[in-house]
Amino acid sequence: MVEKCKEKGYKFPEITGWIRAEVDDLHLPAKLGLKETGMLTSCSDYHIFHKLRLDRKRAFEKYTTLARAAIEQGVRPRCHLEDITRADIEGFVIPYVQELMRISEQVDDSLKVKIRLCDTMGFGVPYPGAALPRSVPKIVLAMIHECGVPSDRLEWHGHNDFHKVLINGTTAWLYGCDALNGTLLGIGERTGNPPLEGAIMEYIGIKRDMCGIDTTVITDIAKYYRSIGTHIPIRAPFVGEDFPKTKAGIHADG
Repeated sequence: MVEKCKEKGYKFPEITGWIRAEVDDLHLPAKLGLKETGMLTSCSDYHIFHKLRLDRKRAFEKYTTLARAAIEQGVRPRCHLEDITRADIEGFVIPYVQELMRISEQVDDSLKVKIRLCDTMGFGVPYPGAALPRSVPKIVLAMIHECGVPSDRLEWHGHNDFHKVLINGTTAWLYGCDALNGTLLGIGERTGNPPLEGAIMEYIGIKRDMCGIDTTVITDIAKYYRSIGTHIPIRAPFVGEDFPKTKAGIHADG
């Protein structure tokens, strides 16, 4: 599948990989000639202790060793801070990311570590007054100001467990996170990820400009998904069959 995608020769979307926090997995992106791979570096105690059967010290050492090994193979590491909204930000996350930034200082720009902030359970909230680790603004600001992560190497990955997936992603943008992970129609594990078509509309709203975006493609995407048997709720914004309709006949803008 990766080879078929590479044959297209597109600059974007860039093809990247995803591996476990295991050095033995590094041969996979390297073998396929990928310039970047995501790495599962879970950061909450729930994951470190119960899922990975590690402790914080061993997790720290394992993750940083993996990042160095990837760089040595010429593959840029994108470290996924899984379950960050249940993690000890000051006790584990900040020291860990600071070390990744120190590693990045020693390599070329093309190999500097990227940071993906993963709200795995959807517990994040967009309120700056909320406490860590729930507050999306405070998480992003901690990465930038406490850890020194440049905005262009910082991305947000959310889930929709509490109906906040799009607003949390938008909030991450507004507080300095350059990249937002989105999926077409919001399709993703469990409750899904930020719907790409919704994120596009948020982006246009923030920029107050169409930015060269052809939004009619959203309708083409919806038609394609229906053609392959995907159920799209009729009330889904932008893509649902009833989105532009009204039964009462009074919503002219719709």
